[in-house]
Amino acid sequence: MSTTTNPSLNISALLHLKMPAPWNIETIKPKIVFYKRGQPEFEVDHFADPKQTAQQLNKLGFLKTNRLILITHGFHNNFNTDWLHNYKEKIFNISAKFRLQQTVAILGWGGGADILVFRYRQAASNVLTVGQWLSKYIVTIKQIQPNTTIYGIGHSLGAHVMGIAGRLSHGFDRISGLDPAGPCFEKVENSQTLRASDARLVDVIHTDGYDSKLDPSEWFFPVNHYGSLVPIGTLDFYPNYGYHQPGAGAFTVAGSHLRSLELFEWSITNPNKFLTKQVLISTPDFDDPVDENEPTKYLAEMGYYADQWKLPPLHASTLYYLKTNKEQPWV
Repeated sequence: MSTTTNPSLNISALLHLKMPAPWNIETIKPKIVFYKRGQPEFEVDHFADPKQTAQQLNKLGFLKTNRLILITHGFHNNFNTDWLHNYKEKIFNISAKFRLQQTVAILGWGGGADILVFRYRQAASNVLTVGQWLSKYIVTIKQIQPNTTIYGIGHSLGAHVMGIAGRLSHGFDRISGLDPAGPCFEKVENSQTLRASDARLVDVIHTDGYDSKLDPSEWFFPVNHYGSLVPIGTLDFYPNYGYHQPGAGAFTVAGSHLRSLELFEWSITNPNKFLTKQVLISTPDFDDPVDENEPTKYLAEMGYYADQWKLPPLHASTLYYLKTNKEQPWV
């Protein structure tokens, strides 16, 4: 789809266009590669039998660790995307430091995500196929090793993949959504968005939910941001109010959207740095940011160690704010 300079462009109508049918698993051809320090990797192709796969993973010791961490990408990325493997190495390094043994698995679904930009809606639709496929492996893993702790980390469309898998399998202990994709999900009835009920803990980092400074001709299909301001987690973190990240690149290179990846990666090796007691004064909405915060007595930590803190009680706000720098060190 070409861009337009017509200011009367009906954005709402575009958002509610019927989504294309998701591609099948044979077209997308996702794969998961499991890693454990000290032994060969184990690759699972899209045609692998979930039960036999879980049995092999258990026999090889991949399920007999402190935690299984699944990581996946979003639009225009694939299995070979650098940040996925950087996360893996940092997690293994920090695990060794704390004498933990963890299994890390990378889910690549580039066949359904790494496609032409104007086919974004197709990639957004394909999250359903990949999430359903992943859920079958989670179910069988839990059947064989019920005590396995499963943690999913997903960026952009990948956050929704994890959400669907968690919703269908009821097997995730935690999901971290890194700037979950907004277009085709926010304000769309019955969308397959990540939800707070998809895991015991769903923590979300919002970094690219709004941009009022752009001319409509510069908007990415068909909105002016890649993420969303809408809270969808158990804990929702809004660094710099969830948009216009300081020092981020121009919108055309998704600088603010990618900032969620940088912040989370830094959090892995910097525990207790993203602590905050500040919360938004109200709930942000689509194209309606909240630019004020107030203190609360309940402490939270954004990033990898968000699960190390007690959740606020039901009456308390879970929409946390913190200010970050324009480069490392982020705080």
